[in-house]
Amino acid sequence: MGKNVKSYLMKNKDDLISGTFCYKLFEESIFDSGLLIELIDMSNNFLREHDDHEVIQLLEWIIGCVDQCFLSHSDHNDYYKIKNYSIDIESSWQEVWKKELMDLLE
Repeated sequence: MGKNVKSYLMKNKDDLISGTFCYKLFEESIFDSGLLIELIDMSNNFLREHDDHEVIQLLEWIIGCVDQCFLSHSDHNDYYKIKNYSIDIESSWQEVWKKELMDLLE
């Protein structure tokens, strides 16, 4: 079971695999909060059972990439825009989801 969960989580590292949070955000420019919540929940459950450095590195990478997406979206000189951007999504990222991911890194 753990290998299947890890495999599913690691698919986010390849942002060309459709159906993942990273694919939606990087390739389709859509912030899919449902996929992010699923990613956080699955990561939490997996890391409770496994001390896995590769998954930790993935989460660190995702945090940095999502932060960069919001920076790029706000940069008038950058062509990247989050299609479904709202201040509520960005606030939820900063105040809820990012913190939940950071807690998993401890």
